[in-house]
Amino acid sequence: MSLANELTYSDVRTESQPPTLVRIDSLVLSGSPRLAAENPDHVRVLAEAGDCLPPITVHRSTLRVVDGVHRVRAARLNGRTEIAARLVDCDPADAFVLSVEANVTHGLPLSRADRAAAAARIILSHPQWSDRTVAATAGLSDKTVSRIRAQSAAANGAPTGVRVGRDGRVRPLDSTWRRRHAAAILRERPDAGLREVARATGLSPTTVRDVRRRIDLGESPVPLRYRTQDDEPAQHSPLAPAPVPRRPAASAQAGRGSSVVDRQRLLAKLGDDPSLRHTEAGRRALRWLHHHSVDGDSIEVLGQVLPCHWAPDVADLARSCAAAWNELAEQLRQRAQ
Repeated sequence: MSLANELTYSDVRTESQPPTLVRIDSLVLSGSPRLAAENPDHVRVLAEAGDCLPPITVHRSTLRVVDGVHRVRAARLNGRTEIAARLVDCDPADAFVLSVEANVTHGLPLSRADRAAAAARIILSHPQWSDRTVAATAGLSDKTVSRIRAQSAAANGAPTGVRVGRDGRVRPLDSTWRRRHAAAILRERPDAGLREVARATGLSPTTVRDVRRRIDLGESPVPLRYRTQDDEPAQHSPLAPAPVPRRPAASAQAGRGSSVVDRQRLLAKLGDDPSLRHTEAGRRALRWLHHHSVDGDSIEVLGQVLPCHWAPDVADLARSCAAAWNELAEQLRQRAQ
């Protein structure tokens, strides 16, 4: 049974199974997430507890001990031939995940080297799992898992194109084009709901919220770590339309005799101006500028997303908006003089 959509399964799958006695000599003790042998001091401590120890967990089809190798050693030390066990039915790879989770949350803790090796093994057996999911399972940080995944990918090939998060939802690895699409929707319809935009773009509502925050601050909707060298939408995305040639900003402005404006830097400076930030009218002006000023990226995304049969009407709308902006520019030029 796959665990791709059931990531909080260990308690249900083990504790719900009734304990049964199994012969100790039938159990397989190899395949533990521990790199070193069992701790003999811990075995002696458990042996002193006698019959007070909880049942071990065993993978039914292989009789491999999922959780409780130290308890098995302690039972042998006490001369017992049987031990209480809960038998679980799952894939061997999933049984290893259960073993890691059990040894991270209780018993003799796994060392950091044990947890890192376990994370590398889980990444290979469950490549669709997100870094956070693997991190929560192995007791590591998601940044550490990300580094382990990068090393694993270099040694074993490229990772899959999607990941399954801790909530069981499938999400794409490359969200660059989807973020741009969400930004275009939010600029066109500032009042659009997060879930509505998420459904339209395939992003999570949390990611859409981040896109909205970024465009409100005048930043790119795509974080720097996700951008390509030319800051273009991902070409390998199955949902990405064919790219539209981008006109260089400098040449576009040269024909009008205007200087090229760093939109993000200007909006950031405006946001730091107390005369705007500390007045209601000023804040309205800032919000208006954030929502209605555009750059080459947003125009490019709109050009890709809009259906061809709407091209003439939207072109008229663009020219109308351009005329209004030109009128505003002329008014501001006169004020500046």
